[in-house]
Order: sequence, then structure tokens, then C-alpha cells
Amino acid sequence: MTTEKKIVVLGAGVIGLTSALLLKKWDSNYDITVVGAHLPGDIDIDYTSPFAGANWHSFADADDLRLQNFDKPGYYKLIELAENEPKSGIWVKDNISYVTDIQFKSQGSNPVSFLPWFKDFVHEFKILDKSELPDGIAFGYKFKGVIISVPIYLNYLLQENLSIGNKVHRIAKIKNINEVRHYHSSGLKADFVINCTGLLANTISGFKETKRNFPVRGQVLHVRNHAKNEVSVEGFPNLNNEMLYLMPRKEGGCIIGGCFLQEFANTKVDEALTKRIIERAIKYVPELIDPNYKNNPTSIDIIRTNVGLRPFRESGARVEIDEDNDWLIHNYGAGGGGYQGSYGMCREVVRLLYEILRQEDSLTKHKL
Repeated sequence: MTTEKKIVVLGAGVIGLTSALLLKKWDSNYDITVVGAHLPGDIDIDYTSPFAGANWHSFADADDLRLQNFDKPGYYKLIELAENEPKSGIWVKDNISYVTDIQFKSQGSNPVSFLPWFKDFVHEFKILDKSELPDGIAFGYKFKGVIISVPIYLNYLLQENLSIGNKVHRIAKIKNINEVRHYHSSGLKADFVINCTGLLANTISGFKETKRNFPVRGQVLHVRNHAKNEVSVEGFPNLNNEMLYLMPRKEGGCIIGGCFLQEFANTKVDEALTKRIIERAIKYVPELIDPNYKNNPTSIDIIRTNVGLRPFRESGARVEIDEDNDWLIHNYGAGGGGYQGSYGMCREVVRLLYEILRQEDSLTKHKL
């Protein structure tokens, strides 16, 4: 099989950088160039990866096997990086999930309905005893989780790409996907393009998209306060699009959110939401303002309030060969699960390209 192929990966977020890295590791003969209007270190509302939490806590339903299979490889890979690659910015922490009394009663007070599909997949899964639950919480569980410091991790992925021989270039925003084939670092036309453009897929012509791609607004606080574990709480009255999630970062401080808004007027900071986030965080994670825990301040010390957009797609991520262009593979629409699903989604890209090349090789041999 001929593998000396020129590939351009469009998009330098977590999906694009991981796609390029896994492709090169699969076949070192691939000549890969990653291009994007934004690169790690940039902050822009269109560049969604820097705004993430990020962690592993699969959003898949019990019957969503496709998303489960995207998420599964990331769990073990991220734990491996946490244990063996300190420069990746990942560490292992208990992931604790709480359900409020109100939410528990609204769903029939049945604990089984709150158990995640991954209870038998992750390490050290445990249903919490009532004595371990804070006031106002009816049900909870924990497992061995991972938290990713995204500024560090994105740069880690960038450096891994460069060290393995991939090229990375900044370009202007493109209008037509066909342009991308002319951005290979060799100056020659690329054989394949991997489309990892996230929300920007809506702005590019040259391929068909029959599903709705849409942004979901999130708001998080980056704070200097420290916490012991990762914590999430669901079920706040009359606020179905809000929850609490808190992720202590390896270098110190925490990310605290959040909300899940499909329809929103703007991307300005919602000060009322910030206040609610702080109140919830202090209630359910009291060590945040306890000086006896890692010299925490006695109030929430905010470094920055971030408003970001999650790149969702109706019916889930698009990871497939384009129906009209056999040189184009799509890999976008991960929603809020880009980091945890990145390894599974990008492994599928590797498989799809292998299948294309195998068919090409078979056709060539047949002609001979």
C-alpha cells in the first residue's frame, strides 16, 4: 500500500491537533501540515478549544453506542498521559457527581435513572453513602477521573506534532474547502484534507452539510482558589440550563461553571450567573474559601471570566468521508465533549484514511 501521502489538517484545536498526531503515529510516511486561522495561545470566540474545562465525563446516553465508542479510548489515554507525561497538564482526581433533592424527586426518586453508562467502565466507581452527601443532595457517585489544563495541553499537542515531524501554519480564514488542498507546506497539492473546523464548518462552502451546526454558550470562572476534587451538581430549580461543575487544575486554581445555553443574545459575561456560580461553589465545595486548605483566600479570587461556545452538531459529531469528495474526511461537531472524545474520533479518522488508501491500492493492483 502506498502511504506517502500529503495531508492537510484544517483546524488547530484539540480535534485537529490530535488528528494530525495520530495520523503521523499511524504512518510516519504521511506528510502532514496543520493549518488554522488560530493556533494554541490565541483567544478568540471562534477558537473554542481554549475555553474548555476540561475533563472526562461522558455525556452519552445508555443507548448511544457511537458516542460511547468515541469517548472510551480517551479515558484510558488521558489517564496514561496523567501518569506518564507531566508536561501534558493532566492529572487524576476523584470525579464526584451530585443530584439535588429536587432533581431526584422530579425523576421518580429512582437512583438507577442517575447511574451513567460508564459505571462498569471507569476505575473505582462508587455510589456515595447518604453520610457522604452534602445537605440538599439526594444521590451521588464518584469515580477516578482526569482533569486537563487546556492551555498546557493544547501546547503539549502542538509540541508533540512538531517533534514528530508535522508542520503547523497559521492561515487566513478560508471560504471554500477546495482552497485547503493548496496549503500543504510542500507547495504541492494535498492528497487529503481532514476538516476539523468545529463551528466554522458553517462558514465554509464546497461540501454538503445536511445537519444543523450550532453554538452552545458556556460561562466559566478561572479562579485562584484550590479544591480537593472535581465536583458537579445538577438540578437547580427553574434553571434547567444551569449546573455547577468545578475542576481543580494541576498547576493550581480551578475552573468553575456553568451553563448550557442553545439560544443566547450575546457572548458578554452574565454577572448574575457569575454570582450564582460562586454561591453554588462555596455551598458544595466549602474548602474553596478555607485558608486551612492550601492557604485558600476567604473569598473567590477570579482570574478571568470566560464565555465560550461549544461546537455542537445535530445528531452528533461528523466523522466520515465526504460523500462527494473522496479526498475529504470530516471530523467536527463534538459539542462539549471534544477533549474526552478526541482520541476516539481521531482514531476513526485514521481508520477512514486507511480504508481509502486500501481501496486505492486494490484498484491499482486490479488495473495491473
